[in-house]
Amino acid sequence: MVMRASGDQAVGGNIRRGRIFERLAERQHATVVNDWPTFQLRVRGRRWQAWIPRRRRRPHLAASEMAPPSWVRQIVALADPVAVAIYDDPVAQARALGIPLSAERATELQRRRKLNEDAFRWHVVPTRSFAEAHGLDLDRIIVGRQGTVAAHVRPGPWPEVPSIGMVSGAAPGRGIETLIEAARLVRAQVPDVRLFLWLKATSAAEEAYLDGLRSSVAGDPWVEIAPAPYAQLGPTLAKATVLVIPHPALEYMDVILPVKLFDCLAAGRPLVVTPRRETVAIIEPNGVGVVSRDDHPSSIAEALVQILADPALARRMGAAARSLAEREFDWPVLGDRIADEILRREGLLARP
Repeated sequence: MVMRASGDQAVGGNIRRGRIFERLAERQHATVVNDWPTFQLRVRGRRWQAWIPRRRRRPHLAASEMAPPSWVRQIVALADPVAVAIYDDPVAQARALGIPLSAERATELQRRRKLNEDAFRWHVVPTRSFAEAHGLDLDRIIVGRQGTVAAHVRPGPWPEVPSIGMVSGAAPGRGIETLIEAARLVRAQVPDVRLFLWLKATSAAEEAYLDGLRSSVAGDPWVEIAPAPYAQLGPTLAKATVLVIPHPALEYMDVILPVKLFDCLAAGRPLVVTPRRETVAIIEPNGVGVVSRDDHPSSIAEALVQILADPALARRMGAAARSLAEREFDWPVLGDRIADEILRREGLLARP
């Protein structure tokens, strides 16, 4: 049995929830449920197909997101919890992004993760360094990486006007202001450059932050702030000549793999990124962008000009980015790798 996010939840940055165990479910003819109450009803009604069909055997369970503490005991009683995706640490993320988090809420989130770690045998994580930084048992992790849906996010025509783009959540700590300052410096050498900030706010605090950001660039008509609906993500990202991930120098940013990195690759555009460890490990060896010397605006501007001043380089990097997304980071490709590793560890992988 596979628990994944519902259709509404699995939009945009949460596509991973709907895709991470999709290939596992298909290959094992598993029952897929979208919420925990449905999981309970299906198991108690025995309307499920276990990976090994034996009478009275509890169904194996893979969960694309951690279960709430109130459900963990029932999960253990009703199923055999095999694998759970642990792709973020909300407490560390909130601290990195400057989002207020009460001590009570932090304790609740930490308890949730501990209960899920104890309940599930295998923990699918974005990177090994993420697991190391957040204290997961390295003998129980499966490195799943992050991905994109290459069939959905497709390259569009190159823009006629040189343009810089960033797609992100609307919050401090993501390097948005740093990119604005870098773009101002770029305009000294590329006067007609435009800056697109495709930002999404999901809380009142983020809406307030976004309002302040709009006010700060109100006198700059070359800066556009707008949302990037997932349904139109490919055409939206195609407005940029180069896409940027300007994460600041924080440990949390060093060990994660931002989803937007892989959507940017799929969009077929070169990237400029700050020197965050796991991101650099994808950008540099594959020739899909430029890593700035540090996260200062002048360094980011220098990297941007390098690409904007050389259209042939931009197109070569963009083509390499698209190829990499299709070859290595499309969710069906990642899903098969994750499924292979889970089934191997469970002794269920069919031998050739």
